[in-house]
Amino acid sequence: MIGVKLLDRYIANEFWQPLLFGVGIVTGVWFGADQLKTIFNLVMRAGVPWNMAFAILGLHLPEIIVLTIPIGVLLGTLLVFNRLSGDSEMIALRTSGISFYRIMVAPLMFGIITSLVSFAINEAIVPVANRTSKKLEFLALYKSELPAGQANFTYMERGKDLKLDRVFYIGYYNGKVIQNVIILDFTRDKLVQIICAAEGVWERGEWVLSKGRTYALSGDSDITRILQFKTLVIPGIKNAQAALENSEVTPKEMNMFELGKYVSILKQSNAVTNDLMVRLYQKITQPLACLIVALAGAPLGLLARRSKSNIGLIYSAIVVFLYYVLQSSSGALGEAGRIDPVLAAWLPNIVIGALGLIILYFKAK
Repeated sequence: MIGVKLLDRYIANEFWQPLLFGVGIVTGVWFGADQLKTIFNLVMRAGVPWNMAFAILGLHLPEIIVLTIPIGVLLGTLLVFNRLSGDSEMIALRTSGISFYRIMVAPLMFGIITSLVSFAINEAIVPVANRTSKKLEFLALYKSELPAGQANFTYMERGKDLKLDRVFYIGYYNGKVIQNVIILDFTRDKLVQIICAAEGVWERGEWVLSKGRTYALSGDSDITRILQFKTLVIPGIKNAQAALENSEVTPKEMNMFELGKYVSILKQSNAVTNDLMVRLYQKITQPLACLIVALAGAPLGLLARRSKSNIGLIYSAIVVFLYYVLQSSSGALGEAGRIDPVLAAWLPNIVIGALGLIILYFKAK
């Protein structure tokens, strides 16, 4: 009988070449269909140097690789088990008394390793690459450094009943001073107060605004009072300030820890949106897709048996198409609030995982 460790090494060593081949092919197609057009626009229309354009292109690569790794994993497990079946090695293993579930240990470990690699790239490399790409694109287009700070910040504060209490708009924040401040206050009964200020600072847990006016509007939208002020203290905005300080980068440029912290701040004022929750859960579900498709790809590779049929490849293409359709549709439904964000993020993995378990059950008989 083949030794346990020898069996795992034998099967696992077969995975890596088709994995790299699949990731390379799909990534190349992805680049050709989307990114190259962007690069040529930068070069031809904006006059960006070729070396900078290709640097920007390279910085988009990690994000695309995270999306294409599951396809490579599926292709790898599919081709390996298709070959094991075609060369009668699967029959030999089963005849030796090795159960199909025991053979699945190798693709299980392969899926776990690739999931960890995908998670590491998505957390450690993608956010940094996206931030650097953003700075390079700004430099290429406007011939100046990307300004530090946060521009056009909007924060909505809601009560426990989810009723809108206040809306904050900050034109620019440089880490010390807030500029072009507008606050809409709906907490007064049948009265809306609008506060406008040229600038302000954060002091002892409060915003101290200066050079501004307050407008009081009645229920029929008539302005009932206008007051000018030199300084005005706005209390109770600790969450708004924390959100402002943590939003200098977009959610796309955050890792899971940063995004989780930002979501936690927004939750305190019931200001978190569905799209942020879906993106946060996808930080886990997208890398985990490697494990799911590895377990689904192994039994798919056995569908062709010893014939020269390409039925396994056809089913593989169907699985890839189904996964990305589910990911796009469920994500859109989750962001729109039609389904729970948790379900929106996990639905593709649940469907593909269930499909793999069903095929695995019948192939193991």
